[in-house]
Amino acid sequence: MSDPMRPRAALRTAVVWEVLQDALERRVKATGRQALDVLDTGGGSGNFAVPLARLGHRVTVVDPSPNALFALERRAAEAGVADRVRGVQGDARGLFDVAERGGYDVVLCHGVLEYVDDPAEGVRNAVAALRPDGVLSLLAA
Repeated sequence: MSDPMRPRAALRTAVVWEVLQDALERRVKATGRQALDVLDTGGGSGNFAVPLARLGHRVTVVDPSPNALFALERRAAEAGVADRVRGVQGDARGLFDVAERGGYDVVLCHGVLEYVDDPAEGVRNAVAALRPDGVLSLLAA
């Protein structure tokens, strides 16, 4: 039996990816650099990180799950982008224990706020991780 939600989830991901690619292209033009520094909070096994690295961007994934980070490492290696993907164990509350404040052109915060104790703090930290004029991609249920 097929999952009736699966086509919707795939469509949602395709739409997010399309919007994200457009934002990345605009950011590349604005910075004059081909490779952007991307922070993927709660990025897990790299659903966005690996494709972003394939485009040439440097991606740091922060996730609390060691299993997800292991899968990320394997997935990045299989895709040939392990040199552009870095996984670190952490969460939104202690983001700056593992990520640089003001160090990223793009921050992804997809499906994170639903799981943190203080969503406002999560948003503040995501914004504080951005360079001036950086782009925040925020998705929450």
